[in-house]
Amino acid sequence: MDQQLFGERLKNAREASGMSRANMAERVGVKLATVDKWESGAMYPRANRLQMLASLLNVPLLWLLAGSQQVPDPTAGVSNSELLLQKIADMSAKVSELQSELDDLRILARAGN
Repeated sequence: MDQQLFGERLKNAREASGMSRANMAERVGVKLATVDKWESGAMYPRANRLQMLASLLNVPLLWLLAGSQQVPDPTAGVSNSELLLQKIADMSAKVSELQSELDDLRILARAGN
């Protein structure tokens, strides 16, 4: 596996999915610097992370490893309604997460008084 080509495939797939490097790092459970190293070709993800990345980016694992010149379209075969519903679900989950964090901060602020 050519490191530079792997890094380019990973970056292209991430960008095609509309995901930021920071978001991908958070969702895979690694530091942003690790994603930077993967995309630059300085290092490879471990096998368990490779599977997570392929699933997260909605690309075949073998494509991510062996590659081709085309990045699979993560939205191929998905209707606009399905995409919209998925985005709504993603945003709803983020709002819930932020609400939970706000609640925790309120509890801490009250405890500090």
